Amino acid sequence: MRQFGTRIQTETQTPAHVVTVRQADEGDLDFFVWAMITAATSHLSRSCWEVLFGAPVEVATEVLRALARSPRPHWCHLSRCRVAEVDGTPAGALTVFDPAAEGIDALAGEFAALTAAENGGPGAGVFPGMPARQAVFASCVPGDYAGAWGIENVAVLPSFRGAGVVDALLGHALDLGRARGREHAQVMCLDGNVRAQRAWERNGFEVRADYRGRDFEALFGCRGLKLLVQAY
Repeated sequence: MRQFGTRIQTETQTPAHVVTVRQADEGDLDFFVWAMITAATSHLSRSCWEVLFGAPVEVATEVLRALARSPRPHWCHLSRCRVAEVDGTPAGALTVFDPAAEGIDALAGEFAALTAAENGGPGAGVFPGMPARQAVFASCVPGDYAGAWGIENVAVLPSFRGAGVVDALLGHALDLGRARGREHAQVMCLDGNVRAQRAWERNGFEVRADYRGRDFEALFGCRGLKLLVQAY
């Protein structure tokens, strides 16, 4: 691991590739938004963002672009994104964050500010029925593991799967949490995303909570969400 000021960069050597993980910058915005959409789509036909907003992927993409650059950091903020490059080409990404200060509540606050009419936004009515959909989603969101370091929005381009990108990203994220004195790390996974769950378990994570609901399944297309935790 090498530290450059406040930035930490990690290199991982695989038999065929060099995987480098670095902090995202403004030039990574489009790639980061792709990662958020991809992670929230998982094995489903539509991303959870599209379902929550009740809007097509083009609209969800624009909302996420704005949220990624909001004034206050959160788990979907560009400043919390790390990008993995394989031989210099962006291949995957994730976000690292403090769930207590930068979790769901922080994101919800920035979304409310973004859409508020008094701030020049379109107003809450731009996404009809969204509060009800949010309630269904929230019903299957496990609580954060106390004091854990958060990892989310993990996605890898299909052409780079099997190149050690996920392992490099997770190793980097875990190092960041360890450097901050955290004793655990957490990540959430849509129920049925077998590929992701295997990757987390391969890196030492265990399922600690599994929330399911019929309304969630009817709306989002899977049974619920799992919380996986690793103890350092």
